[in-house]
Amino acid sequence: MRLSAELIGTSEQRTNPLGERELILRGLAIPSIEHLAVTQNAFDAIDFTDNRLLRLDNFPRLHRLSTLNCMGNSIQAIDSDNLKKNLSNLTHLNLCNNNISKLHEVVNLGKACEKLEFLSLQGNPVARRQHYRLY
Repeated sequence: MRLSAELIGTSEQRTNPLGERELILRGLAIPSIEHLAVTQNAFDAIDFTDNRLLRLDNFPRLHRLSTLNCMGNSIQAIDSDNLKKNLSNLTHLNLCNNNISKLHEVVNLGKACEKLEFLSLQGNPVARRQHYRLY
């Protein structure tokens, strides 16, 4: 299902247990990130769990966004320049059970997200590499 302005408008929006305004886009078979500008930077957290994302890219300026859940997708690549420019306050990023296999993706992610406090890569091919956490 394509991520449209209408889908975003009809999706669940709630205050999560941490008190963050959260947009739930879970399990909708979304193939790519698009049209998030219609959220008008109104959310602290977005949940993209169990979709079909291949890349983490194409974010508009969402400086309020601090938590991004992208578990259970097929993400292989991350556009670190886009994240640095448009998600400058990202502190929590959950990428469990994706297809990230290259260490340079992890290095670039660390450089792009200067405020990142929590990163989960469990279930990714890169997590099976020896000493990957040192990156």
